[in-house]
Formats: sequence, C-alpha cells, structure tokens
Amino acid sequence: MELSVSSFARLEGGLAEEYAAFVRDSPSGHASQSLAWANVAQAGAPALTRFFLVRSAGRLVGTALMVRPAFAGVRFPWASIERGPVVARLSDLGAVTAAIARAALARGILRLRVMPYWADAEAAEAQDQLRAIGFHDAYKPDGAHACTLRIDIGGKTDAQIFAGATRAQIRTRQRQAEKAGARARPGSPGDWARLRTMHRSLMRAQGLSARSSRWWSAVERFVTQEGQGALFACDFDERVVSLGVVLRHGKQATYAWGASVQEKLPFSKAIPPLVAGIRWARDVGCTRFDLGGIPLESDRDPKRNAIAMFKLDFDPRRVPLVRGHVAWCMRVQRGC
Repeated sequence: MELSVSSFARLEGGLAEEYAAFVRDSPSGHASQSLAWANVAQAGAPALTRFFLVRSAGRLVGTALMVRPAFAGVRFPWASIERGPVVARLSDLGAVTAAIARAALARGILRLRVMPYWADAEAAEAQDQLRAIGFHDAYKPDGAHACTLRIDIGGKTDAQIFAGATRAQIRTRQRQAEKAGARARPGSPGDWARLRTMHRSLMRAQGLSARSSRWWSAVERFVTQEGQGALFACDFDERVVSLGVVLRHGKQATYAWGASVQEKLPFSKAIPPLVAGIRWARDVGCTRFDLGGIPLESDRDPKRNAIAMFKLDFDPRRVPLVRGHVAWCMRVQRGC
C-alpha cells in the first residue's frame, strides 16, 4: 500500500473537520487523539504538537496527534503518540505507523513512542503489527494504563446497568451514600478549583507530582468549551466532598480523574460522582462506559491497586489494551 504523509502544526477548515471526523468515527479513536486535545498536551509540559494525516490514493487511512518535548526553543529528538496512531482498519496499523515514523525522522525525531487504542484480541493483533515493523514493548506500571474495565450502558435503565450479583456492592454503596445525605450533581465552574485542590492532595499523599494549574485550566476548557465531557460533584454536610471528570469520545465515555477530601465519611466518596457520570453518559447517547484503567494483575503496587479496587465492583472482567511501544525511527521497517 503506497502511502503519503502530510503534517501540520495546526489544522483549520476542511482539514480540521476531516481529521476530527476520522478520529471520532474510527474504532481506535480516543480523546487523547482528538483535535482539541492538542491544547491539553501542550499545557502538560513544554512541548510542541503536530498533526499527521496519512492517505492512500487520496483517501485518509490514518491520523496522529504527536507530542514532542521542547524547551527554550530546543526541540528534543523524541516524541510520542498517546493512544494512537488512529486507523479505520486495524490491518492498516503497521503501514500507517511506519509511514508516520519515517515522516517524523525527516523532522529530526529519532525515537518514537506509540500506543494505539485497541482492546482484547485486537490489542494483541495491534502489538504483533508494531513488533513486525520494529517497535518493542516499553510498558511501565506507573505509565499509561494497558488494562481497563468497561460496562455496556446503551439504551439501558439504571436497574439494568447496575443489575446482578457483580454490582451488588455498587448498589449497596450508592444506597449508603443516599441514606447518609450525600447527593451527586453536575459540577459548577467553581468546582474545578476544588478538584485541583483535592487532586493535588491525592497526588502528594501518593508521593507523586501534581498537575499544574495551567494543565487543569486546559482540561476545563476541553470539557466545558469543547463539550468533550462533564464534571460531577458530591455534596455532603453542606460541602463538596468528591468530584469526578468523565470524558466523552464518540459512543464511549471514560472516567478520567477523580478526587475527594481526605477524611473518612460514612459512605464511599467516589461512588456518587461516578454513578452520576455513568447515568449522564447513557443519557447523552454513549453505549459504553470505560472505568479509566486499572493496574495489570501482575502489578503488586499497593497504592495503585487500592485506588483501582472499587472499580472492580462495576465489572471484574479485565480488558487488555495495547501497551506503549517504542522504536528508533531509522530502524522502523516499511509496513506492507
């Protein structure tokens, strides 16, 4: 398959619409590859973003939002494509990724990290294609998650979504919260500042670095102004005690970030905003809700597993995703 690659620092007009539609409609599309995510990526760290469009006989077959670190005018010789490249057909992944790697090399990028967004058996096939063109597994337990949990929500009532013995604990915890007087609601503009504070405390408690205010402002714009998700809050005893952000991409909604006050309360603080987010996703037409990732079964880190434990009450079936893969661009083999 003969491919042509074009790249742009920014997309406008018809190209922007074409890119956005391709990522939205692709089975491997993800919010991190959406047009508007470039602003969030640049706010997270000193970096440049670039959009790649790959065509075959004029037809768009692949896209990528690439992030390249840069500082004080110096562009570093490595880059990443988080949850991408995006392709419409899984069989095109190897060829599209190889073409992008060659185009990246021409722009001075020597090492490229990719993490296409496929699940289950398709994730295994995607990884086979990446290995075939010269990429190797670079998964790190404290990096982007390679396993998640999902529930089907399309056209279902609350009773159907939370039915069964598997989710009995969720129903119990939700009733406990309601009985205690906790109430979930859509987040307000002022709740974003509360989320920043709570999340910063959570990260510090885990010995991790907190996100910058600039990054949180970019996320807020992505969710509110771009309409790519929603914020939910839980009120208890006349104050906000927990918050959660749900991102929406196509027919999938994903629980992205959550945080709560540190003290113990007579109910599970994470449950009300998350349940509200699931109901919202169903009501706006999503058919699948992703719990936002969990550690691999082989990961024994107590902090990561403690945070993910409550998610397993929603659905115990672990869904494997594509792991992060890296390669030296000059060694990437041409895809068939």
